[in-house]
Amino acid sequence: MKKKLKSIKSLKKVAEALWKEVCHLKYGSFCYVQRYYPSLKIRHTEIIQIDHCITRANTYFKFDTKNGLPVCSSCNSAKSNHLKSVERAINEMVEKRDPEWYKNAVWLDQSKEANCNYSKRWWLEEIIERSEEHTSELQSHSFNSYAV
Repeated sequence: MKKKLKSIKSLKKVAEALWKEVCHLKYGSFCYVQRYYPSLKIRHTEIIQIDHCITRANTYFKFDTKNGLPVCSSCNSAKSNHLKSVERAINEMVEKRDPEWYKNAVWLDQSKEANCNYSKRWWLEEIIERSEEHTSELQSHSFNSYAV
């Protein structure tokens, strides 16, 4: 961590921005739903966002890159509005990447257990430090494998 940030809120913003950057570097910048589920009838956009498969309200997984998937803004909005076909597609792709992680994440999400560290400075600084290291590593290795 290069400089000490003043507030927990700013640490959370930095952590989320780094999470998005790592997800883009790790998974690419294209809509996974459009590429892997072309038969879904949805008007895709050029705007790529990183979707949280497990809701970002679950703070255990908010900054976990295994929980992120690049999708266009239409797919992200459709999922937010509970369009089941898009929700299923996103869940299937995240599960396919790491079935054991997905199973555990869904279980923890259903348990509604709170992440008591989410607003602690040391935890957020640790997340940011790991994300910065991961970003540097991905950039230096020109990581281009976008497999689901």
